[in-house]
Amino acid sequence: MVELIYFTGKHCGVCKVLKPKLLGAVQENFPAVQIRVVDVEEEIEFTGQSMVFTLPVVILKSNGREMYRFARSFSVYEVLDKLRKPTSYNSNNQLIDNYF
Repeated sequence: MVELIYFTGKHCGVCKVLKPKLLGAVQENFPAVQIRVVDVEEEIEFTGQSMVFTLPVVILKSNGREMYRFARSFSVYEVLDKLRKPTSYNSNNQLIDNYF
């Protein structure tokens, strides 16, 4: 399972502009990706456990394991690019996982 966690805050202008663009692009291109939006002011403990100290932050996880992290200055394209790049192959060199 692939999960995208988007950390945002009520007073983060960049977060408000980026969120609909990023989440819309992910939903359109990768409908199987689970999306979780975290308001850092409401989920303080989870934010701290995730070691998020700036905004916006996007974490991509595969099977519960963090694979990529984007913070502050990144583009929608960068996130989509990481979701597109397969890295898992079986012994016959066949693609196993389309996301990582």
